[in-house]
Amino acid sequence: MKRWISVVAVLVLVLAACTGGTTEDTTATTAGDTTVPDTTEGDTTSTTAAETPDTTGAPAGEADGTIIIGTTDTIASLDPADAYAIHDWELLKNINEGLLRWRPGELELTTGLAEEMPEVSEDGLVYTVRMREGVQFSDGTELTAEMYAEQLNRLLTIGPDCPNGVANALATPFLESIEALDSSTLQFTLTRPVAYFPQLLATAAFLPAHPDTFPADECVTFPEAPVHGTGPWYITEYTQGEQTVLEPNPNYTGELQPQVDRIIIRYFSDPQTMALAVQNGDIDIAWRILGAELVSELEGAEGLTIGAIEGGSIRYLILNYAIEPMDDINVRKAVASAIDRDEIVDVVYGGQVEPLYSMVPPGFIGATEIFDEMYQSPDLDAARAYLAESGYDENNPLELELWYPPEHYGAATADWMQLIEQQLEATGVIDVTLQPQEWSTYVTALTGGEAYPGGVLGWFFDFPDSSNYLEPFVFNGGLGTMVTSPEGEPINDQAAQLVDLLNEASVEQDEDARAALYEEIQEIYADLVVTLPIYFETEHVVPRDGVSGSDEYASPETLNIGPNLEFYYSVLSEN
Repeated sequence: MKRWISVVAVLVLVLAACTGGTTEDTTATTAGDTTVPDTTEGDTTSTTAAETPDTTGAPAGEADGTIIIGTTDTIASLDPADAYAIHDWELLKNINEGLLRWRPGELELTTGLAEEMPEVSEDGLVYTVRMREGVQFSDGTELTAEMYAEQLNRLLTIGPDCPNGVANALATPFLESIEALDSSTLQFTLTRPVAYFPQLLATAAFLPAHPDTFPADECVTFPEAPVHGTGPWYITEYTQGEQTVLEPNPNYTGELQPQVDRIIIRYFSDPQTMALAVQNGDIDIAWRILGAELVSELEGAEGLTIGAIEGGSIRYLILNYAIEPMDDINVRKAVASAIDRDEIVDVVYGGQVEPLYSMVPPGFIGATEIFDEMYQSPDLDAARAYLAESGYDENNPLELELWYPPEHYGAATADWMQLIEQQLEATGVIDVTLQPQEWSTYVTALTGGEAYPGGVLGWFFDFPDSSNYLEPFVFNGGLGTMVTSPEGEPINDQAAQLVDLLNEASVEQDEDARAALYEEIQEIYADLVVTLPIYFETEHVVPRDGVSGSDEYASPETLNIGPNLEFYYSVLSEN
């Protein structure tokens, strides 16, 4: 992810990672997979309870009240003031509940810890939220508004200095203050009106954190287990890179009551091994990230259901303005002109992904296909002309390094990066060197903007709005684009115009006017080649027979995972 800034923006992804988004996918604000983009993975240290019992549970399919979920994600951070990858957000949203959340399977906001939706002042600057009474962490500690406000203020104080240093971007650009009016009422005062602030409140950054685990003056990326929260589950133990064990919160009184006794998240180093595990019944669910090629192989396998989710992540290239040769606009435009997305889609994925010609995918407000209109790629003659303006030719070729994580986004990443190498070298004026790098080292270096001239990332939104596909790559360093400085200073006049328009669009209430602003923003974005969108990939979840979602919510066929990729373990049951 879930789940990695402006004056308005971070995926993750996580996204999360997503997938960041959430950068992914850096959970990504504004932000993944994402996001983040799918952002940082953590170190490889082991963090468990004092004695680590055998928690592997019965083999998948045996009804012992345990469901085992496989993933190729890993934990990057469990501190809400720091976490930004999609998987981090997913865990945090299952062990915690915030003021607002998304209904399972839908893009509809509903209340969590809040009694009702926020009360908003006439000028749009003050949001007042009353919490429901009797909320407790899983260890019995009562949550008060004073405690909640103190924890949320960690975003504004220590957040920028946390290891990932991105989650605070969901708060710092927007909030002047967070305070408790009494023991059950929180008040958020904004720096300016923001049309999507309720969506920000539903992100993992605004979850409560246990004060004994997460002190006000320290970021705790990997706390000792158990990790207590206000949500349906709590983490009883975890070992980085191996597994995480969750059990029901005995004090949870909300809507999403667990249906089984235990959830185990098992981590796989590569998607092929995970695919084999779900086929063999070693896990009950394969989830993030299989990739289109493995999904095709699993179709028709006995005992499995392939769930295609109406949402997914994008893949793109980060081009770093602060590092040669990407600091040259002609180089960036040459790369944009030479890449053939259709060839990537057809040759590597057999048409199972969609070419992407804007960072804003089709269906979002104001979405265009501006990269296709502007560069009509592949156009090798245009690429050579751009390079000639900067003195490159056959006798003086451009030497270009491109970096990528060989396993994090699926094994096919290496294939399409090799294809991009061929496409760029077909100009006769570019020599490409591909550099694979392990994810945890790679993502922090790339999004920090200090190491690589160009590299691959995935993104899934932190919240479903066009702003979240643009702002994270412009504001406060732009997750490695460096089109603005980490302090938010634009690199040139065009970048300054981009910042101004993004800020204007974020407060615009008229939908038509907002769409027009995003169309203009995408044009400037493409002219600068802030990032280079490549393709859009539908996400899949693969459960074994006997594991199901809930008919009470939308999309039970995908275990109630909807377009925002929110995965609530409480909907899972064994048949």
